Amino acid sequence: MPRIIDRYVIREIVPPFLLALLVFTFILIIPFIIELAETMIAKGVPAVTILRLTATLLPQALALTIPMALLIGLLVGLGRLSSDREFVVMMACGISPYRLLQPILVFSVVCWGLTSWVMLRAMPNGNQAYREISTELVMNRAEGEVRPRVFFEDFPNVVLYVREIPPNGQGWSGVLAADTSNPSSPILFFAKSGRMVVDRAARTIDMVLEDGTRHSTKLDDKSAYEVVTFDRTIVSLNPESVFPRTGPARGERELSLEDLSVRAAEMQSQGISPHSPIMEIHKKFSVPIACFVFAVLGLALGASNRKDGKLASFVIGIGVIFAYYILMYLGIALTKGFWIPAWLAMWLPDLALGIIGVLLLAAVLMNNTFRNMALTYAPKKK
Repeated sequence: MPRIIDRYVIREIVPPFLLALLVFTFILIIPFIIELAETMIAKGVPAVTILRLTATLLPQALALTIPMALLIGLLVGLGRLSSDREFVVMMACGISPYRLLQPILVFSVVCWGLTSWVMLRAMPNGNQAYREISTELVMNRAEGEVRPRVFFEDFPNVVLYVREIPPNGQGWSGVLAADTSNPSSPILFFAKSGRMVVDRAARTIDMVLEDGTRHSTKLDDKSAYEVVTFDRTIVSLNPESVFPRTGPARGERELSLEDLSVRAAEMQSQGISPHSPIMEIHKKFSVPIACFVFAVLGLALGASNRKDGKLASFVIGIGVIFAYYILMYLGIALTKGFWIPAWLAMWLPDLALGIIGVLLLAAVLMNNTFRNMALTYAPKKK
């Protein structure tokens, strides 16, 4: 009997959980996919590479959507049991809501493990893979995408025109380059030859020009025109701005725990408040723990005698998710105002909603106890 109940509850939870996971992940990642596709397609990047870059963005979304989908799956699955009065039957048979908590906690442990792995491993590794693929694209284009007698404008603040490219593809002949980093005073380079020098270890791209002249005007005197002859000069390019790192903000949350601890120590030694890396460290643990908080809340809100069905359960779940993130951002604001310590900001939603969930679950159990007592001691009709 217990095994049948466990399997039955899990079967009710898994389908809405998977559907919510798919929908929430799609909603969070689709704006970045669209922006990424527009940027890469315009630069002629193959579809396979775009898919690889998209896959590296998934951990960013899954870290948030797994706990959210768990809550929706619990509320919708248990809401179906409530609307069909199956909870009434279970309670009449002596099955306590605490008994139903067992399969729910097992499922929550699985979600907690997945979320922890995403936060601690998959997200930093995915961000690192994104950076490596993007840099590789920049370097490949820098080495082979310049065409003769065609203006090439993909490099940041540089317009490049090459008259001839040798048959072996190495170097250029008859080079015109314009440095437009300062639009009010552009710098022109005319060179007999040039080439790209790519250092993959240092991830730098330099344009080397030889046997040419440099033409510029002075900022304080526009009428002063300056011409400098050079045998060899180097124009450095920024690979990060050629293929911008489209996607969610990739600051401290892409760092490992060790890197965050080092950054917090450095900031503290410099007299700067280390609240930001400290909050990120605790966030990597508080967000997975939200799976257990949502499990208790889901059972407390789902194990009722409501007849409002799945839609109302979905609305309740969205409300709980909003409350969780409102409390999280409130904690961040209080930390920045030095009202609460940094570690408490990330645990505030878990503590607040966890206490509410325990109280609601205790109320459900108490109502169930009183109902059973009333049925037991009620006078029987003759």
